[in-house]
Amino acid sequence: MTPTVRTFRAPDAAAALAAVKAALGAEAVILSTRAVDGGLFRRPEVEITAAVEPSLPPPRSRPSRPRPPVAAGAPDLRPTPRASRPQDDALQDEIRFLRRSVEEARRALALVTQEARAGRDLQLPPAGADVYARLACRGVEPALAEGLVRSALATVPPETGRVLSAVKDLLGERLVPCRAPWLLDGRHVIAAVGPTGVGKTTTLAKMAARALLETKKRVAFVTVDTYRIGATEQLARYAEIMGVPALVARDKSELLRAMDRVADADLVLVDTAGRSSPEDVARQAALVRAVQRLQLQLCVAASTGALELAAVAERYRALSPDRLVLTKADEAAGPGGVLSASVRICRPISCVTDGQRVPEDIHAYTGPELVDLVVGREA
Repeated sequence: MTPTVRTFRAPDAAAALAAVKAALGAEAVILSTRAVDGGLFRRPEVEITAAVEPSLPPPRSRPSRPRPPVAAGAPDLRPTPRASRPQDDALQDEIRFLRRSVEEARRALALVTQEARAGRDLQLPPAGADVYARLACRGVEPALAEGLVRSALATVPPETGRVLSAVKDLLGERLVPCRAPWLLDGRHVIAAVGPTGVGKTTTLAKMAARALLETKKRVAFVTVDTYRIGATEQLARYAEIMGVPALVARDKSELLRAMDRVADADLVLVDTAGRSSPEDVARQAALVRAVQRLQLQLCVAASTGALELAAVAERYRALSPDRLVLTKADEAAGPGGVLSASVRICRPISCVTDGQRVPEDIHAYTGPELVDLVVGREA
């Protein structure tokens, strides 16, 4: 059975361990511990990743044998149960951790073998199969990985290095960077849209902080997210720390009045609620598109997975977003899945986020850096 793995953050190690014990129980095994630096507006924290194995049914009990009687006055030579010692607990924890690590390595090896076998089943030459397996292990959608490899094989000799280089060139044509929002010239109004949980509000806060610190722009926030509990308070807190205005708009007329009130801002950042149904997505887009010369940036989480990212891209493609923002790259086991969104949206990528720190964890990637995000860097 698959163990439950969770990550906890707290101001100090004691609080983090208490959270682990409260959530997973005393049997939880600590997998990793690291210090998380505070950003401009965050305090340093301790991050602990812990796991607990699912409970197993109790073993079938054996019938107990009667203990032989001890004669009066004779010493009792029967073994007494040994009390559990902390050293024994630590040793058992380490054994469980090692077993889990071996199992994870076995699963990873099985995945690589499976993807390599899939490459051979596609009747690719060995070099093509190697590159296909690499792309698949990075989370690239199988159909996209096969198409890239076959296109590369049509132009270069079947050598692994040559095929990989050709695939990178093809990816460079599909992963196109553009200027980050905080580096744009003139006045801009940018609305962030996307599914729930991709980090739109935090991403906008990072953009605003970079604009204030690096280009000295006048920044303002406007939110139309009146659905989530605490959403307006979160944005208002960011605005208070940065010393910039934050306005709430519940409908089109309020949104247009808010835009008039922040007309002197160089960068206006509009936060929206995550919507799921196509009808809600369309209504939300119609609301923010009421603002003239507004730029719509679609936020997608790199940690979502290729199939989910493809579905998100299909859902939002009808809105004709102007830019793509890749979030949560630090949480992605297969970051190559972002290619599924990029090829369907066909818009430049404005920035990439890889953590919660404001404003450190947002970056304007170059073309080669976007390619490396998909295929991985050379060792």
